Amino acid sequence: MLDLESLSVLKGVIAALRFYDDGTLAEAAGHLDQIDAQLAAELCHANNRIMQHTGDVFMALSTKAGWPSRGWLMAGDQVSVCGVAEVACFVRNSEVSFNEVFRSLTEI
Repeated sequence: MLDLESLSVLKGVIAALRFYDDGTLAEAAGHLDQIDAQLAAELCHANNRIMQHTGDVFMALSTKAGWPSRGWLMAGDQVSVCGVAEVACFVRNSEVSFNEVFRSLTEI
């Protein structure tokens, strides 16, 4: 099992964080100061809630298993955010392997 420090040193990863179910920061690794890390935890928690709700709607509409999704990605021009459960990381798009990041996120 990996930890946040292992995730934060992957090529292209800027920072990784774990947050509680209320959106507060549990721990962080990488290049985020404490205020930015707390704001990032709130953002990731909110996105988790949106994805859970969207997955519930997809499952109800499709009557098929497979939702909710196991992870999510918010893609920006240069930086993106990847999340699985209560763990997320910020990455530089030009440097990162998204497959490697999501593999690592699911192992944490």
